[in-house]
Amino acid sequence: MAFPRAANLQIHRSKLNIAGRDINNYHDDRWKQDTRGCVRSAMGDHLHTDAYHDSGMRRDPSRCYPGTREAALETISRWARDPESHCFWLHGPAGAGKSAIAQTFAEQCDQDNLTLGATYFFTKGSTGGPVHGTPPLFPTLAYQLVLKFPGLDEHLWGAIDADQTIFKRSLSVQLEKLIVQPFLKLGDTSPPAVVVIDGLDECDGDSIQGEIVRLIMGLERHSLPLLFLISSRPEFEIRRAFESFPSPSSARLPLDKTLHPDRDIRHFLVSEFERMYVEMGMPPVSQLPWPSTEDIEELVRKSSGHFIYAATVIRFVQEDHAHPMDRLDALLQIQSESISSSPTEGVIANSAAFQELDRLYLHILRKYRNRAELPKILRAIMYFGFHDWTAGSSDEIERVFGLTHRSIHFMLRDLHSIISVPVSGGHPLRFLHASFSDFLTDPERSQEFYFDINHFNAELACGYMRLIVAFRSPTPPGVTCWDWQYTT
Repeated sequence: MAFPRAANLQIHRSKLNIAGRDINNYHDDRWKQDTRGCVRSAMGDHLHTDAYHDSGMRRDPSRCYPGTREAALETISRWARDPESHCFWLHGPAGAGKSAIAQTFAEQCDQDNLTLGATYFFTKGSTGGPVHGTPPLFPTLAYQLVLKFPGLDEHLWGAIDADQTIFKRSLSVQLEKLIVQPFLKLGDTSPPAVVVIDGLDECDGDSIQGEIVRLIMGLERHSLPLLFLISSRPEFEIRRAFESFPSPSSARLPLDKTLHPDRDIRHFLVSEFERMYVEMGMPPVSQLPWPSTEDIEELVRKSSGHFIYAATVIRFVQEDHAHPMDRLDALLQIQSESISSSPTEGVIANSAAFQELDRLYLHILRKYRNRAELPKILRAIMYFGFHDWTAGSSDEIERVFGLTHRSIHFMLRDLHSIISVPVSGGHPLRFLHASFSDFLTDPERSQEFYFDINHFNAELACGYMRLIVAFRSPTPPGVTCWDWQYTT
């Protein structure tokens, strides 16, 4: 085959067969297809499209209520517009509203003139992929990025074509082959795109959670046009992974009292009760507003800065089969009676009121490794907190129950989403949610974690008696410091 007067001749993806002086050109038919179509076809079984922020499978995802979380959203947007680091960690306790903020930010990127590159929203216990224990995070992100960066599909297809087992490789290899190398070959200088990863703590496997953080943090050396927003509870492996890098390597925003969550929750409750009042055609209230200011403040207090409690209250009150005023009155009465020694009809009704909240608490507690000692520790934290004592530090609880020094810090390392654990062992441990105490004192709701106040009073008394005996000199004949124990 001759090419007379040919100039700048290029042969793409062709097979050349040389037989004597003849050159035959056999074009691989698959390269006649659209490259993006090739990528889609090759990756189809390895994507978790249900994890997209706008997936149809994520019906009615949590969003920030209008007029709330504005400070957090503005902080994240400001970082995305003028980043000093490529990674932003949004963290807070269970039920604090992290997913709602991540979802709202993703949806608002266009109006904020920000490029949303990709999203991945983990759900409880999810891997979402064909390989057990390995989430299809990086293939799913890579495919979405192809849709945002022209020309990236060719380099991504090259990586897949070179190794069609890439989807069975380790997370680090997938990140390198499917994202890092294609971007380096693309050489794109576009403004950076934001990648949102929500609920990382829900990824199945603590070690995988930490590995994902370390891999993403390590991308800084490549200067890719990507920014990563990661939201999660402050679980141990995730905290340790972030803390293994210098602080300037990532921006961090804790969802704590500095963002004035009580103000946002109050606005949400008042607005929703006003809406309910109008929609249900309730009669005008001439003297006092409904609910009363005192009732609103009590609900705000119970929320402890966490929207999940307030949202659960609204869902419960507006259910169709009862009058909203009666539902709210019953709910407030139930809460006032929840610290009791035996279950009541009202307490059992409460278990139906907070099913979503209960599922969240039980999910966290049942993932805990040291199940044998956990109920005892939870009871101690609640008991000291309820009486507002300065006691209740990890040092104190360890002494009373004969635990190894500093063991509580280790044992509670996976429960920072519901328990405040000070670095110093001399400061009190406290629940992050006021509603968590109500949960523990209701046997229908807390099940195996139920807090029996009478049993614990005796258990605590035995613990202090053991201490008294241990410090007596000399010890009475035949008595050791652990002979005191509560029996029913």
